[in-house]
Amino acid sequence: MSAKQIALPFRARRKEQSNASVDLIGRSYADDGAMVTVIGICPSDDRRVMVQRDLDGRTLSMPGWLMRLIFLEKKNKRAA
Repeated sequence: MSAKQIALPFRARRKEQSNASVDLIGRSYADDGAMVTVIGICPSDDRRVMVQRDLDGRTLSMPGWLMRLIFLEKKNKRAA
């Protein structure tokens, strides 16, 4: 029997981001008359982001996936 070498076409590896939530920093939304702004990434857990309310200056930690849901843009409605 003769052995043949097969070369499979592999995909090139993507350059991995150091953190997936970096693109959320600086985005903001209005919540009950107060602006909530993403100010950074949580130092203890990189899957969470730090948000700050301008109404009282309180800083909170929220999951990055939840902030992505909040920032989803609604699709344009079709004209009737």
